[in-house]
Amino acid sequence: MQMLMLFLAASLAPETLGNYQQLLVKAQYSELEHQILQQDDYKEHGDVLAIYARSLFNQQRLEDANTLLNFATEQFPQHSNLHYLAGLSKIRLASNGNIFSAKDRALRGVGHLNKALELDPDNFAARQALIDFYNVAPAAAGGDKELARFHADYLQQHNPIQAALANSRLLLNDKKPDEALALIEQYLTEPYNAQLLLRKAQILNEQKNYAEAFKNFQLTVKYAEDLNNKYSALYHIGRLAVIADQDVDIGITALEQYLSFYQDSQNVTLYWATLRLGQLMYRTNQLERASELAASLTNVDNMSEEFNLILLSLLSALKPKEFSEEVKEEIIQEVKPADIDS
Repeated sequence: MQMLMLFLAASLAPETLGNYQQLLVKAQYSELEHQILQQDDYKEHGDVLAIYARSLFNQQRLEDANTLLNFATEQFPQHSNLHYLAGLSKIRLASNGNIFSAKDRALRGVGHLNKALELDPDNFAARQALIDFYNVAPAAAGGDKELARFHADYLQQHNPIQAALANSRLLLNDKKPDEALALIEQYLTEPYNAQLLLRKAQILNEQKNYAEAFKNFQLTVKYAEDLNNKYSALYHIGRLAVIADQDVDIGITALEQYLSFYQDSQNVTLYWATLRLGQLMYRTNQLERASELAASLTNVDNMSEEFNLILLSLLSALKPKEFSEEVKEEIIQEVKPADIDS
């Protein structure tokens, strides 16, 4: 009976975990952290620690994530996803750190990724991360193209879709986008896999084949089960409506959905989505809405030079008399090096 009571005390209501996952997907990181820290026993739940670590990643709080995951993998040594996240944490820190500590951190990261696969061979995210590391890292830092190929071959035997994603990435790293597209096409049969559609759209976008990219981002939205994939595609639909003169109405609808989903969040692309929607509203002569969107961005800090110049142009076009020279000068002074993909 005592063991049963301890188990019940340590169990977590499914709705609580679901709420945390929803906050993570919607990039409401501050609220997520607040709620988790209010839970006295959050350190006793591996899945909660994994969600918390992911939110720290998404905020680029890599050292905080690493500290949390050092504890989490000791507390839950059989938790595959925690080892995967710990591996990512160390590899990312290695790529950003000094040369003397980078190799050691990277190798410890690889150790966690291998442990994740030992615990769960179907942890495809961990296997994809290992393939990326082995293929991209220099040999002196642990890179090994033969091992990258070994893991890609494993995927080919056990999950051809994941293999196509891995092999297309290898081809892209070798600067062979046409071969990557041809490979993806082999596996695009109905019902379509949204990850493959998104990869195809991204490659077409890089090749400036915007019309086809636009179509494939729309297909991604239609077939996506993962909300991150869906809303990434929605943003790019809106973006291409602006920069490549794709269907404006479809672009507006996509960006409206994006902004509704990420309202009051810490999503790093939210301001860009607002700006792109403002541009589309201006083009369709919905000037009041365009003005509201543009005005909401005038006090945003730490955006790229491109962002600030586009915003300034939109403000000038909309209400040249209502936005004072002081406001325009403030925007210009806030120009910072580009740090967000437009």
